[in-house]
Order: sequence, then structure tokens, then C-alpha cells
Amino acid sequence: MAAQRSTTPVKANQAPPSHSSPVTRIPRYFAEHKRDQVQAFAYDEKLHKLQDFDSRDGFLDFLHGSGDKPIPLSSIPHTKKWSQKTFLDAANTIATSIKSEHFRTLDTLVFKNTEDKPPLGHVTDTGCRPDFIAAFDASFKKEKMLWPYIRLTGEDASKGKTRDDQKRQAISYLHYLLLARPDLYVAQGMLTSKTGIVFLVGIGGHGIRSFAVRWSCKELTKLMYAFIFCLYRPGRFADPSYDIGHVEDNQVTYNINIAIPAIPGVDGVATDHQVVLCRDFLPIYAASPFATRTHVFSNPNSEVTISNKRLTVLKDQLCRVGTRFDEHEILKRVHSRQEKVSGVEVPGVEEEKVPGVEEEKVPDVEEEKVPGVEEEKVPGVVEAVYNAVIQLPSVGEPIQREKYRLGMGQYGDPFMTIPNVKVMLEVVFDILEGAVVVIEDLICADGLGSVKVLHRDISKGNVVYVNRPQNDTAEVRSTTAQECKKPPVFARYFLGESDNPHETSALLIDFNHAEILDEKNDGGRGTAVFIARAVQRGEAVEFTQWFPPATPASPVPYAANYPERLEQFKPKKFGPVAKSSDDSKGRVWRHELDHDVESVFWLIFYWALSARPKEHPNELINVTTWNSLIGAAGEREALIDILSNKRDLPGTVHSAFSPLMDLIRSLAGVLRLDRYWLNDSDPINHPEYIVEVFQRLILQFILDNRGKDFMGLQVDPKRRDIPDTPRAMGLRSTTSQRSNSENAKKRTRTEVDDENSNQRSPKRKTPEADQNRVEEDEALPDVDDTVDDTEENWLQ
Repeated sequence: MAAQRSTTPVKANQAPPSHSSPVTRIPRYFAEHKRDQVQAFAYDEKLHKLQDFDSRDGFLDFLHGSGDKPIPLSSIPHTKKWSQKTFLDAANTIATSIKSEHFRTLDTLVFKNTEDKPPLGHVTDTGCRPDFIAAFDASFKKEKMLWPYIRLTGEDASKGKTRDDQKRQAISYLHYLLLARPDLYVAQGMLTSKTGIVFLVGIGGHGIRSFAVRWSCKELTKLMYAFIFCLYRPGRFADPSYDIGHVEDNQVTYNINIAIPAIPGVDGVATDHQVVLCRDFLPIYAASPFATRTHVFSNPNSEVTISNKRLTVLKDQLCRVGTRFDEHEILKRVHSRQEKVSGVEVPGVEEEKVPGVEEEKVPDVEEEKVPGVEEEKVPGVVEAVYNAVIQLPSVGEPIQREKYRLGMGQYGDPFMTIPNVKVMLEVVFDILEGAVVVIEDLICADGLGSVKVLHRDISKGNVVYVNRPQNDTAEVRSTTAQECKKPPVFARYFLGESDNPHETSALLIDFNHAEILDEKNDGGRGTAVFIARAVQRGEAVEFTQWFPPATPASPVPYAANYPERLEQFKPKKFGPVAKSSDDSKGRVWRHELDHDVESVFWLIFYWALSARPKEHPNELINVTTWNSLIGAAGEREALIDILSNKRDLPGTVHSAFSPLMDLIRSLAGVLRLDRYWLNDSDPINHPEYIVEVFQRLILQFILDNRGKDFMGLQVDPKRRDIPDTPRAMGLRSTTSQRSNSENAKKRTRTEVDDENSNQRSPKRKTPEADQNRVEEDEALPDVDDTVDDTEENWLQ
């Protein structure tokens, strides 16, 4: 049975609770399931799945399982009486003993109080501070302690806190440790109190296990010895494909080994299997450590090439074993099509098994050309250049997930960094043109090759802004595109600002929630704030009497390029819709194209709501508008009604951007009635009607207003404030995302300078915008799995 989502309204302006040594808490401005993303974070039974080990022996067996050989427990040093006050000294005695006895070539592991100095360099920019940590001595000798060097986090229980609060705090630090350490499958933590100690282990993609011991327990020293031994020898608790690269500005990069399979070479002789080192990849996003654990890394300066395509982004994500569709498979379907050869349909290329690679099931790179399977690269959609499925090691729990490693060659900037209204609308138009219409139904002239894929999670985290021409994606359509009915044509071409119809400043990423319409229907997906109302409800929006707005005329350049669209959706006035149609009775509801288009509306609305123009006074966001936006489906339906009826909501957008409200109100009017309730023959009920009207309205608005001051007014990096919730809007991007974006710009400038000075060979095709994941977006759980797959967005 499909799980039901909570529709409890969210109170955005309640005061944050006080904390002493604190995981930073801020008012919740997304739905409840969003709190770990915004650092309003605490223990959640469903999310963290805390379980106690059954016995001391069960706990020891788990620790022994970290290596091929059991932990040697024959030479445990004598320690003084254990207590909360003597714990750090006793732990250091054991750590020193283990190093001298078993790991003489390694540095000494040290347990130390953080002394009110929070560690730096976390991918989420969290300011939380564990009470004590364990790290190698050399790390403490550096000027600042960085999260990627921490081996263990701990909470020292203090007076005035309940036991549950203490446990939540300790678990919070473990949560953040897993986010900061992509190289760990298992992270270790502790909670000390007056009566004893709780050992904590966080298992990525699974949950947290614990074992509590009193200070007076005779076996405590043995347990502590085994626990610390695992910090020296993580074994199966760690992923050996990661190694720390270099440190700059408190940001740590990783060197990541990826396996490339043997591929056919000259005269059919296969090349050798090889391992390629991806150097200095910076973490730019991390989330959901105990569900679909996701880490994204980027190096715009990477020189790694796979089948002559440069790899600049890597994404690791834990997915359930037996996932029917994975992101790589979806992207292959989007960027390719099947044809019939001699009347026989040719299936997709089978992935090649790689001999001698134990963990990686099927590393995948661009396949050889196969008769009947042609590439049809879609501009504005991220392209995968590498894929591998990695089996996770057994760490005492049933293996329920696999690591999907995806490599991409495109990068870009977060949607929320778009500098002005005009560019924002161009990006949105391009997403509708190239990443919704084309993906939903890319049908070529011969009637073959229908892709029919829905993204199902369009949000500010999954739309990337490309601040440079996409020559790379424009060129790949080549002759195949000419065979198609109409290639996508983007905004800059319609505006006369580009001679290349395929040049786009938008890139759609994160297809791990996408759906192949003809093969799967698992309900709906989406990200809080951007999710369509019906998807949030799990059913059609309730029927209300409606007077549909007229179908607008098509802008002149748009009509000239797409006369068939104009013919299909002619300008027309409609009468009132007084009741639901008979055709709607018994109709099966599902996530469809118009729901993705509604997500685009909320994307526009969110950008406009938060945009603060430079050199203008700050104006607070209308708190009623904000609470409606982040609230239950019913509250958002009421917001659509207010907007579509052109009722005034002062403070919805900054007064300098007030002309934009005319477009927002027009778009809201198109969305007011769910097409689910209309007759099958009603033109408004056509799957592509809403996206067509959106494109006409947006493009006409740009044409009518370009050159006006508000269209080019630069947006301040700081967002507008919400009354009584000063931190609710957060930063535009994390430190690592901003660093990665700057590196990309430096590379672009360098390439241009090199080309102009003729000091290099012909310029490489510029890999365009992909990833930086956006701020704290999180996809709603699948309807049949309320805990799993709770997000994935890595731009800001």
C-alpha cells in the first residue's frame, strides 16, 4: 500500500531552541523530512534507525568484522579506573599502546577536547562542534582542525540536558562525520556521561548501532581497545578508492580511483583493464548518510578523459539493491534512441564485465557504435561519461544497497546564483524547451525512438546555470538532429542573441528520481517547496469551478520556428468549467509532464521571492506568502488561488522586481485547475498544453520587457529576510560550491586567454554546466518507501 505523506503545515517563524555545544539549529522552513538538510537536525527514529547490539559479544563480533583477521586482544594495557573525567587520558593510553604494538609506521591517534573550537572544512559548512574528537597527532598540529581528518566524534554529557538530548547530540555529530568522510562506510562516535559510555557506529545507508557500558564494567577496557583499533585499521569500514588530495582555504580535495573496463581496440584486441586516478576532486555536496547517501565531487580542471570526453564531476550514491532504473540508464535512454535494422529491433548495448575487479560490478563507459543504436545528445541535459556499480562490503548487517558511481563531464553554477531576471527567465524557458518537452516525448520523423522520460524532481538543486556558451552540447546533435521533427531551440536564439539554436544556459541534472513512463509508475516524486501540489497530495488537486485563461498568442520568433505547435494550440478563449467531466471518473492519477511544469513555476516563484537587488534597501518577505509556499498542499493551493485572482500580496517580491508579478500571476492562472478533471478531448487536457502556454508567456514577457531596468538589475548574494526567521534563507551556496564555481571560471578565462594568444593546440570543447548541488533541497520519499531516497540535490 502506498505510504501517506504528512501534510501538517510548517511553522516557519518559530524560535529556534537553545543549545549549549551545538549542532546548529535553525527554524524549519521546509517540511519535517528536510531538517537534516538545513542543519535543523536531531535524532529521528525512522531516519537513523538506532538499534542496540544484542550483547557484548555481538558488539565485538561487529568490530572484528572490520578486517580479515580478528582484532588481537591479548596485550591490552592496564588503565586507571574509568570515569567521565579520566576518559580522555585512558583512551590516549590505549591508543598509544595500539600504535606501538601494531601500527608503528602510523602516526599516533589522539583523543582531545575541542575547547570550543568547531572543526572547519565541512562540505555543508556546518558550525557544529563535538565536545571531543579523535584524529592523528599530525592533524592536531595543523593550525586548524578540518572535518575530513576527524576519525571519531564524541559528546560529553553535561548537566541540564536530558538523556535523549545527549543522545541526539552525539548522533548529530556522527551524522555530520559521515557527510564529511565519503571514504568511510562506517563512522564511529561516543557519548560519555557520569554513569558510563555509549559506543556508536553509523553505517552509511543503513543506520546507527549502539552499545552502552558502565564505567565499572570489567570488560570496558577490552571493548575500548577493540573500538580504537578500528580507528587505526578501518578495513571494511572504509572505501579504499578514496585518498585525501591537497588542502587549500580549509577545503580538502580527494583523489578517487575509478576502474575502466577493457574495451575493444585495434583489430579487435581488447585494451587492458585499468584504474584511473581522478585527482583533486572537491566535495561540493553531501546528504542523507543513512538512506540514499550521496556525495558529489567536482574538479573543473580535471584532465581525466573517458572515451575522449573529459570527466569533471563524480557522484557516489547508495541505492537499494535491485533498483529497476538507475540514473545512468535513464541518461542513456535520454541521449540515445533505438532503430529497427532489417525489421528487427536492436536492444541497448550490454555492459561489459570487468575481470579482476572484485567490487565494481559493471563499470561502464561510452560504448562502441552498434548498428541500430544511434546517439541523440539532448542539449541542456547532463551526460554521463562513466558509470560503475560497486558492491558494498559486509559490515555485520544485511547488504541492502549498492554504490552507484556516476561520472559526468559538465559543470555549472547553482540556479540561485543567476544574476538577474532576464537570465533567470531564459534558463527557465530552456528547461521547459529542452529538458521537459524533448525528454517527455522525443519522437523522430520515422516514428521510432520515443524516449518518454519524466525528470520528476525539478528544483533549484537540479537546474544548473551555465554562464558560458554550451558549444559542447550544441555540436553533438549533428546529423541525427536533422532527422528529427524539430530540434529544441532555446531562448537566446529566439531573442536574436545567438546564431546557434542549441545554445543554452541551462542544464538539468539529477535523474535518479526520473521515470520511464512506459515501463514504471511508482507514484510521484519531488522536492519540498518545488513539488507540484497534486504530487504532494498523492492525488489530483481538488476540483474548483474555474474560468480558464485564454490560450495566448505565440511570440513571432517562436511561431516562425514552431508553426506546428501554433497549429495544435491556437489562440482561443474558453468558457467556465463548472463541474468535473465524466471522463475523470475512475481515471488513474500519476505523476505527469504538467506536474514537472508546475515545479518550474515554483522554481520561478522561489527565485523571485528571495531575490534582493544590489544597492537597494532590504525588504522583508511577506511571511504569509512564505508560510504558504512551505506549507501543506492546501496552503499552496490557496496561494495559487490568490495569485491567479490577482489579489495583492505586498512583499511577495522586492518592490524593484514588482513587474515580474504580472508574469507570475499569469502562470498561476494556468495552473489553477488540475487538468485531471477535464474531458479527454479538451485541448487544455493535452499533456503538452501547460508547457506550451508557459513557454509562450515567458518568452513574450522577455520580449516585451528586455531593456527595462528591472530585467537587468543585479541580484545581491544575500537573500531577502523573513520576519522573525533571520537564518531561514541560508546561504546561496556552501564554501566548497563557491570554490568550485570560481575554479570553473578560472579555467574558462585561462582557456580563452590561451586561445587568444595562440599558445596552445586547438581549444578543447568546453564541458559545460553541471553540478554543484544546490542548497538544502531534498526529494520527498517515494510513496512506497517513506525513509529511503530522501533527497539528492547538490547545487545551491
